[in-house]
Amino acid sequence: MKILTLENTSYDIDSVPDEIDDIRYCIFDAGDPEYMDYFFLPLIFLESFYAPAICLDIGGYKIQMPMDWSILTSDEDFDGLEVMPLSSLNNRGFVAPVLNPLKTWMPRAEEIQITNVYQDVKWYFPKLKNGHLLVVPLEDGPEPKCVMFVKEANKIKDIDFADML
Repeated sequence: MKILTLENTSYDIDSVPDEIDDIRYCIFDAGDPEYMDYFFLPLIFLESFYAPAICLDIGGYKIQMPMDWSILTSDEDFDGLEVMPLSSLNNRGFVAPVLNPLKTWMPRAEEIQITNVYQDVKWYFPKLKNGHLLVVPLEDGPEPKCVMFVKEANKIKDIDFADML
């Protein structure tokens, strides 16, 4: 599992050492519809759990996420954004807005495909507050393309894309 750091690089949190320097990870805070924005929070605590994994292909990039999480989806024209449970995608032609929040203002719509499912994978994730979407890099290196995921979709209000710009 990767997070986007303040230095605009991807960081693998599956191999975090016991002691680390100040690492900050990117979230999109949709908790208050009037003040939505990207923030970098200090990586203080990682929660660990076992859950089935769903393997996704998003615009040619491979990523694994816990099956009980949700992804931010849209249509091709970005008329509206919706948080969709990963278990409900079922290769039905959904697209995800893909962008780097530190470099790109306008996302690209990339098709989401389910490629595989695994049982009992160990996960490490930063603890998220209500209204926070985790910005997850799709690639390694500097300025990675990213998508947004959330654990509990019912805690995210409807998002108007115009408010994100």
